[in-house]
Amino acid sequence: METSKKYDLTGVNGAAVFRDLPVGLKLLMGDDGRIVEILANAHDGAVLIVKVVENQNNPSSVGEEQTIFYADVKEAVE
Repeated sequence: METSKKYDLTGVNGAAVFRDLPVGLKLLMGDDGRIVEILANAHDGAVLIVKVVENQNNPSSVGEEQTIFYADVKEAVE
C-alpha cells in the first residue's frame, strides 16, 4: 500500500486532518504495523472506530473492531 498524500497526519495540521478522515479509509498503525479501516468517525478529533484488515504479527486479529487515537496512527494508506 502507498502512503496517502491526500491525508497528511504529520505537522501542526495532523490532528485536524485526523478529525475529518472518511469512513472506509485505511490507516497504518504505528505500534505494530497493522492496517485498519475506518468504520466510524464522530468527527470530534478524539477517537475512530476501526476494523483490522491486515496484521502480519497477529493474523487472528483480522476482523476485530477497535478504538484508536490520533497518536496510534502512523499514516493513511491507499
